[in-house]
Amino acid sequence: MRSRSASAESRFHFLFLLSLFGIFSVCALLVTLFGAEIYQKQIKSAQTSYEMNAPLSYVREKIRQNDQAGCIDLITVEQTPVLSIQNAADSGFVTWIYFQDGALCELFFQKEYPLSLSAGQRLLSVTDFSMEKKSDTMYFFRAYAADGSFSELTVTLCCDAS
Repeated sequence: MRSRSASAESRFHFLFLLSLFGIFSVCALLVTLFGAEIYQKQIKSAQTSYEMNAPLSYVREKIRQNDQAGCIDLITVEQTPVLSIQNAADSGFVTWIYFQDGALCELFFQKEYPLSLSAGQRLLSVTDFSMEKKSDTMYFFRAYAADGSFSELTVTLCCDAS
């Protein structure tokens, strides 16, 4: 009788350990699945943030590098708003920054030989990008991500623009 009782008891221990391992395995799988979902959301959020903030950071740095009287202006070329930046170190060169065909573009050329906007170099892919001159020393920029969210930047020139 004792052998039957020991056999039943060992079978019970085996089933208990097997069910405990099964519960552990299911919990580990659920934690992994939830972690993967959170990771995917974080990656998407970082991508959206990059899409909106990288173009604005680039424009801000270009303006700050050339923040001198008469160097920065918002003009229209080929029915496209263009941020015109004259090189502060050498006024013979101009940089145009503009939005065209889903990208922020840049065109660097000698002032005497202006080029078409199609000759510009694509810098960053953007869903949409807008720019507006609020005053002689204040510019407003907005970058849109693919999901419709946007980020804004207002830049005030440190120099006297007149």
